[in-house]
Parts: sequence; structure tokens; C-alpha cells
Amino acid sequence: MTPSTFRPFALAAVSSSALIMSACTGGAAAPRPAESLSVRELNIVDENGQTRVRIAAPMPNPQGLKRAVTAYGIQFLSPTGQEIGGLGMLDSIDFRGLCFDSEEGYEAMCMALEKGKPTITFRHDWKERITMGVENGVASIVIHDAQGTPRLKLEVDPDGKTRTVGVTPAP
Repeated sequence: MTPSTFRPFALAAVSSSALIMSACTGGAAAPRPAESLSVRELNIVDENGQTRVRIAAPMPNPQGLKRAVTAYGIQFLSPTGQEIGGLGMLDSIDFRGLCFDSEEGYEAMCMALEKGKPTITFRHDWKERITMGVENGVASIVIHDAQGTPRLKLEVDPDGKTRTVGVTPAP
């Protein structure tokens, strides 16, 4: 075989070898994922580009409202961008909780640690209606009227002693 007739075979062999090598190795190496990501805000959007979940430090104010204190955490947002709940940390008042909001924008249900004490609160029309918690070892349930005034309180202390406050006998 002369050098001029050998050249096409040599080029074909080199090209084939390169193709086989890249096929076996998967082509270019995939970039390594970041080990850490530091951002102040991360928005997860739906298929329409609307933010539905936001992780932020600090969290922005809900639409049309202003937070009383700075909050850090995760916001859950409606299809229109209104805050409908979240997992928040409010350091200045020692609060950590998972809360869900009413359509009117108030915190309707919240399970939290307030100053290190577990509480569950239900609100209606911006007023507390039911509060459950443990403080100084005493478990309690407080039921409020529509104005938010406590009307009935049930307590059980660490020794098992019970106490009821605000019960009126039926007429």
C-alpha cells in the first residue's frame, strides 16, 4: 500500500477511534454541582413564572401589608403572589413557627415555639379563637369569643391536677 492510499485508512481509523472514545466516556464531562449556594432570596416559580415558594433572609412583606418584625424563612404564595403561609423565624420576638394565612391576610393557624414554649393558635377574623400550649409545665387550652376575649381555660399541671376557669353552669 502506498502512502497516498494509506492516508484515508489512517484518517478513518483515527476518526473512528475518537468517536468510540467519546461515546464510551459520554462526551464532555458534566460540570460538578456547587457544594454550597449562598443567596439572600431564592424563588421557586410555577409553570407561568409566578413565584409560589420563596426562601429568603429577610422575607419581603406580604402584598399590601407590613411585617411588624423582620422574618426569615420560607413563604408559600398563591397563584396571584399573595402570601398564604410559611415557615418563619422571628428572632427579635423568639418565635419559630409554621403558619397558614386566611385569604384576608391574617395568620389563621399557627404551630410554633414562642420563647421556647410550644403553642398552636387558631384565629378567625384577625382574632384569636383557640390557643393550646405548655407554659411552665402546665398544658392549657384557651377558647376565646368572637372578639378575642378568653372565655374558657382548661389546664393540667405537671402533677396531673386539673383546673377549669370561666365555665358557667347551664341555666
